[in-house]
Amino acid sequence: MTEDRWPGPYMTAVGSLRADLAEGGNAAGSEPTFEEFHPQGTRYDSPLAPFAPQFFPCNRSDVFSCNRCQRVLLRYTEFGGYYVDHRVRALNADLVVDAPLPDAAA
Repeated sequence: MTEDRWPGPYMTAVGSLRADLAEGGNAAGSEPTFEEFHPQGTRYDSPLAPFAPQFFPCNRSDVFSCNRCQRVLLRYTEFGGYYVDHRVRALNADLVVDAPLPDAAA
């Protein structure tokens, strides 16, 4: 969603799921992962993809509420080789999972 399509007047920033690197980074003490969490074989763009806060894209998302539709939205930026793509996903509380990073168990 480009800036000209982002309905800014209806959005209220309510928080962030980004790791606070200023206070020591994430649990592993490094840059947040770009690894995704899809145990059921979903993709990031699937409506059934889980919301795993420690995994991409949740771990790089800001959280907004929409004053118009009352939904909670995660907004993040995807960087490709030659592009910057702002993306938004409506939060579905039924799909939130507390999945630890693989090396967090070690």
